[in-house]
Amino acid sequence: MEGESARQKRRGRSGQAVVEFALVLPLFLLLLFAAVEFGRAYFHLHLLTNASREGARVGSLLGKLNEDVTNAVDSFMNGVGFSDAWTTTVVVEDSDGIERPGGLADSAEGDRVYVTVGSNFQVIVGGIVPGLESSLPLNGRCAFRRE
Repeated sequence: MEGESARQKRRGRSGQAVVEFALVLPLFLLLLFAAVEFGRAYFHLHLLTNASREGARVGSLLGKLNEDVTNAVDSFMNGVGFSDAWTTTVVVEDSDGIERPGGLADSAEGDRVYVTVGSNFQVIVGGIVPGLESSLPLNGRCAFRRE
């Protein structure tokens, strides 16, 4: 008789595992997709930061213009196979922090060259999760001193 009651208890618990799995699965999938999206966004930001660093390095050299910086950023982004659209902004400030209106053409030695590369990161699960936008604006920024 005891063997039958233990067997009956086991049968009753088999449905419990299915219910627990059904409750835990959405939370597990949410965490999994969040980790994947965070990794993709961080990689995207890393590419933008490296592109801005390449542009700022070129912009720090005497004789270079804003177009040279933009070309360096474009060359880097195309070289790594970046397929999304991006924008490149070059700002030059003197040693007092005052922006030079002429950009690199109006710059002097010791000025700071700020290069910002921006792009919209396309979120894969943006349409699935309520309240999450389908794209997030990301910017990479770097500053070098003009040599």
